[in-house]
Amino acid sequence: MAGISDTPIRVLYVNTDEDFTELVQTKLCQADADIEFIHATNARTAVETVSAERIDCVVTAYSLADETGIDLTESIRQQDEDLPIVLFTGQGSEEVASESTRAGITDYITIRTDRDNFELLVHRIQTLVQAARERRAAERINNRFQRTLERTADAIYAVDTEWRIEYMNEQMADRVGRDPETVVGTVLWEEFPTITGTKLEEQYRTAMETGEPISFEQYLEEPFDYWVKVRAFPDEDGLTVFSREITDERERQQELERNEAILQKIHDVVFVINEDGRIQFANSAAARVLERSRESLEEERLSGIVSSRVSDSDAREFKSAVTETLQEIDGDGGVTGLYDFDLQLGLRVGTKRRVFDVRLTPFQSTMNRQVLVVARDVTEQSQARNQLKRERDALRELQTVMADSELSTDDRLTELLEVGCQTTGLEIGIISKIEGDKYTVRSVHTPDGSIETGDRFDLESTYCEEVVAQDSVCAFSDAVSAGKSSHPAYQQFELESYLGVPLVVDGNRYGTLNFSSPTTRESEFGTLERTFVELLAELVSSELSRDRSRTELEQTNQRLESLIEAAPLTIMEIDRDGEVLLWNRGAEQMFGWSREEVVGEFNPIVPKEGQSEFKQHRQQALRGERIRGKEIQRQTKDGERLDLLLSVAPITEAGGEVTSIIAVLDDTTEQKRLENQLRALQETAQQLSVARSREEIGDIAVEAAVDVLGFDITGIWRYDDRENALVPITETTAARELFSESPRFTPGDSLAWEVFESREIHVCDDVETSSSVYNPNTQIKSEIYVPLGDHGLISTGSTVGQRYSETEVDLFRILGATVEAALARADREEELRRQNERLNEFASVVAHDLRNPLTIASGFLEVVKETDDPTHYEKIESAHSRIERLIDDLLTLARGETLIEDTEQINLTDIATEAWGYVDTSQATLTVCDQAPVVAGNAGRLTQLFENLFRNAVEHGGTDVTITVGGLDDREGFYVEDDGQGISPERREDVFEHGVTSNKGGTGFGLSIVADIARAHGWTVSVAEGTDGGARFVFETDS
Repeated sequence: MAGISDTPIRVLYVNTDEDFTELVQTKLCQADADIEFIHATNARTAVETVSAERIDCVVTAYSLADETGIDLTESIRQQDEDLPIVLFTGQGSEEVASESTRAGITDYITIRTDRDNFELLVHRIQTLVQAARERRAAERINNRFQRTLERTADAIYAVDTEWRIEYMNEQMADRVGRDPETVVGTVLWEEFPTITGTKLEEQYRTAMETGEPISFEQYLEEPFDYWVKVRAFPDEDGLTVFSREITDERERQQELERNEAILQKIHDVVFVINEDGRIQFANSAAARVLERSRESLEEERLSGIVSSRVSDSDAREFKSAVTETLQEIDGDGGVTGLYDFDLQLGLRVGTKRRVFDVRLTPFQSTMNRQVLVVARDVTEQSQARNQLKRERDALRELQTVMADSELSTDDRLTELLEVGCQTTGLEIGIISKIEGDKYTVRSVHTPDGSIETGDRFDLESTYCEEVVAQDSVCAFSDAVSAGKSSHPAYQQFELESYLGVPLVVDGNRYGTLNFSSPTTRESEFGTLERTFVELLAELVSSELSRDRSRTELEQTNQRLESLIEAAPLTIMEIDRDGEVLLWNRGAEQMFGWSREEVVGEFNPIVPKEGQSEFKQHRQQALRGERIRGKEIQRQTKDGERLDLLLSVAPITEAGGEVTSIIAVLDDTTEQKRLENQLRALQETAQQLSVARSREEIGDIAVEAAVDVLGFDITGIWRYDDRENALVPITETTAARELFSESPRFTPGDSLAWEVFESREIHVCDDVETSSSVYNPNTQIKSEIYVPLGDHGLISTGSTVGQRYSETEVDLFRILGATVEAALARADREEELRRQNERLNEFASVVAHDLRNPLTIASGFLEVVKETDDPTHYEKIESAHSRIERLIDDLLTLARGETLIEDTEQINLTDIATEAWGYVDTSQATLTVCDQAPVVAGNAGRLTQLFENLFRNAVEHGGTDVTITVGGLDDREGFYVEDDGQGISPERREDVFEHGVTSNKGGTGFGLSIVADIARAHGWTVSVAEGTDGGARFVFETDS
């Protein structure tokens, strides 16, 4: 029976029993290969399958999982009344048969053991499907026949080959206002002259000539004024014309064309669906939304096309609306148009979800019930409404968050971010702090915790870089479309959408408030969303500002508390009654009372005699006045009186009332003591400025060290250049009792010498642990050394050990500086005295020694003039020679002891030999020993030194004296000795003085010149008895 159609039979079998289902499938497919077997386990699936697919026959069991086969039939009949349905069940009964008939089951087969049930089932399926298909074919034939009958309603007339009218039916006669009987036999062109020369005539003649039927539409002008559709059929007898007035149709067509144009141009989606849910019409907007051509949409089930584009709930709602709309047609025939059904659906268009307002309007075309579906895209409006609702909800949430006084700043910011995420539809919310090119997460809300507070990023790796650069709101819903596919934020975090706004706190840029998501948004960010985020940014900025203010206030309070506690001052708060409210650590240390002893008690530091003053100060502050730097005295817990500076300020409440006072006390006791000490040192300096000698200076200094500074063990040493040692000038009584005799300090044997040479003060608080101690057995435990420049050293110490304060060290340094200045002054005065004495001696010598030879020369000159005796010229010449020597010596002495700085290495053998040649030595002899040293000196000055020594030896030792020059054995230096008469011990200290001579013709400057030249070289010179009884001059060159 496969020949009933070339189309396979699609059978939907509904049964819960899978094994029986498999049996039915096997039997049916074996019996008829053209059967396509489709299976459903429950009624709901079966109904959906019937709605979505072409099904030729439904076979159902009676008992199903969710309902019965009868229920299933009723559900299917709501969609399709003609679909064959067979109840194939073993539950046969009259009641089931009756229910089946009422429900609309096409056939009812009970499963029996005495027959081949499956063969019978196949036969029934084939029969029912064939009958249904034949019925539909008959309907199509009937439709065609009906259209033929409709043609007979046209106006008809016929003409012969001579254009004479042979026939005109009533419709045509009525149209042209003629009697059919009167027009038969007349010539068409004559009866109706207005059509002559028209397209109508042209078409008729063409058809007659060609013998081909024609069909056309023609407007007939006055007096007819209507449109006709003409079909002319020529034959051998003439021409038969079918004419149907189409004026109304034409107008309707024009209206339809206008409506069609409107429908195709409008943006609303328009469908017409029949009662089977199939599309009868779809406009261009519909085709565009569904991404199909208009032609491909027709006859498709609308539910099948959009099923994958809408949610299940929207699909059910739309199907129910269509059913309800169709049912309204049954109420009044669908003519009122008052039964519109409105709903809103979400539809996926492309990759985005759009929202449509859908209106279903019932109408009936001929005998078919249809529904006009008009859908308007209201996505933006819907989003705006939804956004507005979210905004209202968000504002309520914001008010709740901001009003919650229990929230910390961090919690409040996190909840604000959560509200922002809900409102914008984005998953990630961040408050960032931006410093330079660094981006730090201040607060964050994320669904997975992938970003945490404190995380740091480079600014350029975030979308916020653009917000900072533009200083405005930046947003995009699709990173790729926005050209961000190469941005680090997209590459690393795959963030598709973003909305960010700058954050300004207290007028300064702080960072950004931003929201983002790894998914794209269906729509761009609107004005409401941008405005909301800007509002949220204002709230965040305010919260950050308050938090900053709170933090700064807390830090300020903490700093003040720390400052109050750490201050080396007494800071106390006192109430109106004089009780202590605040007592800092400085007060504890200054006065000795602990905080616990004082707070809540009357101020304890005021002595009895100061109570009146204290009350006066308190009342003055309570009146709002301030006290600054007032000198007062207060007492400690131990009864010690302290000199203090008092500053007081009132503390007021918000209303301006003074509730307490704050007092700050600065202990000036030590300052006053220091002032007294400085004043005493100033007086000491005045005394030192008039002291006449080193000994007097030393006595004044050590007395000040004891009386002013309290340094009982103090001594002063001076530098003795002859001994190259520090020798004591004076010491305090305690030092004298401790050491009996103050030590001398020489190079390399003491710390005192190191300090003198380094010119740097030395302070040692613990001598026993010091690495620089030379005498570990000393009784001194602590000591201070202060160098006195080139003059010496002042030192103080203690036998009990003490840590010297900076003030003590500074005061002792000041005393040392004063002593150094006094010694320098004394040395200058002594040098001036010495120079004055030397000058006086020099003047005396000049006045005496020069006057004598001048007198002699003048006297003998007069004698020569008187006597003309030339023998007297020798006397005059001798006097002039003496004057010349005196002048040379005086010039040498005039150079004095100027220190020689530019020296060279000089061999004494050479220089002594040279000098010997400059002296009239007569029969004297010079011997230079082999060990004569090489010394550093000035050759010219050394030549003068040896000249004077040699001349002195010849003048005092005789013309045959022997002079020896050699080096010292036990120290650096050299000697010059002769074997003359020598110098008596009592005269050895005076021979180096100016003008001292035992030779009648001598100048008395020779040996003083020798001493000056030695001192200019930094040497010492002394005289002793020679080896052979003469004089021995010793020069030590290492001094």
